[in-house]
Amino acid sequence: MQKGLSRFQVIFMMLTCAFVVGNLYYNQPLLGILARDFGVSEKEISIIPAFTLIGYALGILFLVPLGDMLERKKLLQVSMSIAGLLAIALTWSPSVSVLATLSFLMGFCNISGTVLIPFSANLAHPSERGKVVGVVLSGILLGSLMARTVAGFMADNFGWRSVFLLAGAVNFILAIMTQWALPSSEASFKGSYKNLLISSWHLVRDYGIVREAAIMGAILFGSFSAFWTTLTFLLEGEPFHYSAQTIGLFGILGMIGALAAPLAGRYSDKKGAAATIRLGLYFSMGAFALLAASSHHIWGVIIGVLLLDLGIQVAHISNQARLFSLSEDARSRLSSIYIFAYFVGGSLGSIIGSQLWAWGKWPAVSMGGLVFCLISAVIFYRGQKIRRLLPA
Repeated sequence: MQKGLSRFQVIFMMLTCAFVVGNLYYNQPLLGILARDFGVSEKEISIIPAFTLIGYALGILFLVPLGDMLERKKLLQVSMSIAGLLAIALTWSPSVSVLATLSFLMGFCNISGTVLIPFSANLAHPSERGKVVGVVLSGILLGSLMARTVAGFMADNFGWRSVFLLAGAVNFILAIMTQWALPSSEASFKGSYKNLLISSWHLVRDYGIVREAAIMGAILFGSFSAFWTTLTFLLEGEPFHYSAQTIGLFGILGMIGALAAPLAGRYSDKKGAAATIRLGLYFSMGAFALLAASSHHIWGVIIGVLLLDLGIQVAHISNQARLFSLSEDARSRLSSIYIFAYFVGGSLGSIIGSQLWAWGKWPAVSMGGLVFCLISAVIFYRGQKIRRLLPA
């Protein structure tokens, strides 16, 4: 890689993203176990993933822009260390309210994966930026899906608390390794923290494509989060009766979508982000249409998982790529805006998904996801039409 980023560093960034993002998703396949352990309903325990993602969204909004202002490596190490400490603290939660509070705080501090994305974009050669960002972003999807598999296995064999003890230890190890694995960086923003946040708002105000990408990302990830939050309830009940360990294995299926990330990045480099986004939308809509008819057919669920994770990943990479092309000096802020919207959508998707499950079980969740994707497609095609009408 040119501009000082080696192949080893790209792989290290990808794996670091996978491990730190996993902190946000370890709780999802454990919801049934946690509900029984704390003596609450499925609906009540569903606040845990929602609080985790809300905390993460706020951390993205208020902490990630610091990547344009501070030395990124130090920001990464502090983030990983505090998130690791909070993950360990989760194991001593005496109630759901404490568990939700600590989950919120861990999500807020767990921003290192989002800092790494603009970091990799700044260091990559322009002709390879889509590919490099795609590789690093694949770590985020790998982490979200790997977390479900690891959490299911650990909980079945060692109890749910072992999951968060392992997460904390991994975060501390990564914080130490970052010191020698990644280069130092220079800040591009020289103003105050207040002006840094104000400048983020100016990016939203001045660029229609920033607003479009952020709203699309929020809607698509909302559908994704609604699916994964309620999949546990589907697979635990009739007719499947799967254990937490078996449910966690479904995360492995979704990892196939992560393998498409570098390919999607290369395709975006060659054909443009718009063409790649269209592919992602088609895959996602097809997945939910199939899932809606698969309440009692495991092969339909399996194929739906593959298509959905592939579609969401492809659209996500392409949305990020078109934002990073706007300004080299504002990439942390652009990433903050986009990922903030993305995870606000994810947290709301968890809540909406649990409500849809309570109302109409799996068919309601699947049809809700399809509606989300259709709305996102309308926003995208409307934006494309407007840009075609603008003078060159």
